[in-house]
Amino acid sequence: DTIKFSGDALTIIFPAVTEEGVEFPCGTPNCKRHSPVELAVLRASACCLEIHKRLHNFDTGCTKPDGSPVLLALHIGLGCGPITVLQIGGMKPMEG
Repeated sequence: DTIKFSGDALTIIFPAVTEEGVEFPCGTPNCKRHSPVELAVLRASACCLEIHKRLHNFDTGCTKPDGSPVLLALHIGLGCGPITVLQIGGMKPMEG
């Protein structure tokens, strides 16, 4: 679930849920069964790698004063564990 997009930051949560009845929940045939947390981390990691592959050094179509292209620099952080969401200020509650 995409929780928040704000300017140049994106927060996404991959919930740790069981995958009953799914033959290969991690996508690899003959793989051992994973815990819900392991599956969430595998999926989040795969998403991060795909986003990085597609968008790191993406040509924005703009040029610098010297004529060289402006490329998108992408950095990704991945965390795992319980979360607490706290919003300070503002009148609207956070989406999600």
